[in-house]
Parts: sequence; structure tokens; C-alpha cells
Amino acid sequence: MDDSEVLVGRPPLPVGTAGKITFVALPTGQIQARTKFRDFDGRIRLVAKHGRSRAAAERALKLALTDRQTPAGGGAIAASTRVAELARLWLDVPHGWSTGTERTYRSVVGNQVVPALGELRLREVTTGVVSRALRSIADRHGPSAAKSSKACLSGMFRMAIEDGAVSANPVRDSSTRISVGKKSPRALTPEETRTLTAWLRENERALALDIPDLVDWMLATGCRIGEALALRHGPNADGRPLLDLDANTWEVNATVVRVPRQGLIVQPRPKTAAGWRVVALPDFAAKLVGERPAGDGGVVFTAPLAKTVRDPSNASADLRQLFDSFDCETCAGTGFQLEPDGSFKIGSRGQRLRCDQGPWSWVTSHVFRKTVATRLDEAGFTPRQVADQLGHANPSMTLDVYFGRHVVSAVAARVLDR
Repeated sequence: MDDSEVLVGRPPLPVGTAGKITFVALPTGQIQARTKFRDFDGRIRLVAKHGRSRAAAERALKLALTDRQTPAGGGAIAASTRVAELARLWLDVPHGWSTGTERTYRSVVGNQVVPALGELRLREVTTGVVSRALRSIADRHGPSAAKSSKACLSGMFRMAIEDGAVSANPVRDSSTRISVGKKSPRALTPEETRTLTAWLRENERALALDIPDLVDWMLATGCRIGEALALRHGPNADGRPLLDLDANTWEVNATVVRVPRQGLIVQPRPKTAAGWRVVALPDFAAKLVGERPAGDGGVVFTAPLAKTVRDPSNASADLRQLFDSFDCETCAGTGFQLEPDGSFKIGSRGQRLRCDQGPWSWVTSHVFRKTVATRLDEAGFTPRQVADQLGHANPSMTLDVYFGRHVVSAVAARVLDR
């Protein structure tokens, strides 16, 4: 062979393309159409479909090839992928969610999205299908569940678009409007605050559950209940005390969350990035925590019996039952619905049913944050200062980027002091 001659082999199939279709007669009398297809991982695979005739088999094969010819991150997502599989892939991708957000989205996907749409393939999900599914979820589980489902579905289909499995987001184009009725904000008045805190100090159940100090702390700082339960003695990453009772400051840098298969943990970051803050403490609040013994890990507000990290959900339930019982004639001060004979009404899961007819049933731990915001607003604080106190998102990008945020004005401590 001359040195100038070069042997050139058959070039490989381009990624995402198929070779020549051949036909084979099967013993059953049907015809099988088959071809080689080079997948998006570079491997060549045999794809085969059968039908009662060559034309039927060829149509079935071409439909299968169409589904495979959508680039999908190594073949993970295609037009033929079911919604349930897309949901699994979407949840497995790191999103940077907080622990609570991830827990909520996994619950919504498992309990609402997958039962409603899980068996459909992506190419079968149209705007109309999504709209009907969201209306059904709203009817069965409420508008809040439908709103969360819409957010999850939109994120899932954005991922499918990025992989080329679909060309448009059917959720974005849905005309379904989900209205979650919002109650007008309500805060405790100064008189209501005094009445409530005094009652808690006199109530035996509240004292046994270690509620009065927790409520006082939230009213003194405007923190979230998870942040309050993460209050602890000890140094921060820079070696400075998180709770500085000499300077009357508290660095809010954590929250208590429940992690699947791990249990309760002190998450080393607040609910949001804006939640990190250092707040000045009123004198009564600094004295309050200074007199409390620290539990495991230096935690201040521990579980009533175990002296370990306290569950925010359990603490909220304790608060709700106490407030339901306060001055309520309907439930005779028990906080639960009663049968005509005076026994407790029992729900389908064997639980006592809540009585929400009392004059204080509207109060929740979040009302304490609204109360703090209202007191500061009445005192003439700017939205910037109130946002810093509560750990809300910054009202101005300029302030966020060009001004460091350190200790919130000590005037806040004087306003919230008693």
C-alpha cells in the first residue's frame, strides 16, 4: 500500500441520531423495525419496535426515536420521561433551599404533584392539563397547597426545558389564578400584650411548659420561634459571644429545624440570608436569659423535660392550646372542642379537636413579630430599621450593597423594654 493512501473507517453516528432501519419478521407474525441509535452518553444502542405491518412498525420506531432525540443531560430527561421521574430528578438537584423549604417542597411533590400528574409523560403535559390539576389540588387540599404545587411544577419544567426535553413551560402559560386569602395583619396592642404576658405568668400549664420566658423573648426581639429556640451561649465563628450580656446584644445566626432521619438540629444559619443580624436587647430580656440555666449545647430555651433542643412545632402547638383556652367559654378553658356531655371531641386520627372560638385564638408566635414591628413603627422607626430588627429582606439594594449592617439601633431595645 502506498504511503500516500490513508484508510478511513466509517465515521460514527452523530450523537442523537439513528442509522438505517431494518425489518425482521417475528415468529408471532408481527414485523419488527430496528435501528442503531447513538445516545447522549456516546454509546450506540439497538432500538426496536414491532407492529402488524412494516409501516406500523416503522411508525412506532420513529416515535420512539423522537422521544430519544431530545438532549437530556446524558439521557436523564426526555419527552417520554414521566412527571414522577422528573420530580425525583428535580428534588435531587442542589437548590440551596433552607431545610424547611426543602421539607415543604418534598411533601408537596409527594402528596399533591405526583398523585395528580405523576404518570403523564412530559410531552403529554399541556397548559390545560396543568390548569385542571391545579384546580383539583386547590379543591382537595386548599389554595396554599395548589400555590406550592404550581411553584414546584414550574421549577420542574424549567429543568426539563434546560435539558431540551420540552420547548415551553406549560405551568408558566397556565391561566389558573390561585388566590390565597390573606388576613389583614393584626398585632397585639400594648394593653393586650400586658394582659397576655401577665396571664402566662400566672397559668400553671404555661409555667410547666416554660412558655412565659419564651414569649417575653420573642416580644423583646421580634425573632422567629425557630430562632428563639436556637438561642444559645457560646462563641460565633469569630470567637465573639453569640449572646453578649455585657453589651446587651444577640447575634441571630441559627434556627432550629427537623431534618429527616436526623431529628432536631440547630441549623447554623437563619431561615434566610437576610435573617442574620445582631439585635440590641432590652434590659429585661438580658436579665431574663441571664437568669436561665443553659441546656445541652448552651441552648437557653430547651424542651421542658429533656433540657435538649426544643421542637418549634411542639412549642407552637403548646402556644396555640394555651391561647385557645384563655378566656374561652365555648371550651370551658380547655382549648379543645367538647361534646354535649363535656368529653373531648376526637378527630379521625384519635386526636383532640382544637377549639378556635376563644378571644385569643388568633394569637400565634408570628403575631409577636407583627407586634414588635408595630411598636417600632409607632415609635417612628424607618422601614430599614424595622427590617433589620426582624431579619427581613433588605428594602433597598443600595443599603444592602454599600452599607454594612451591624448592631440594630439601641433605641429599639429601649422601645421594647418594660
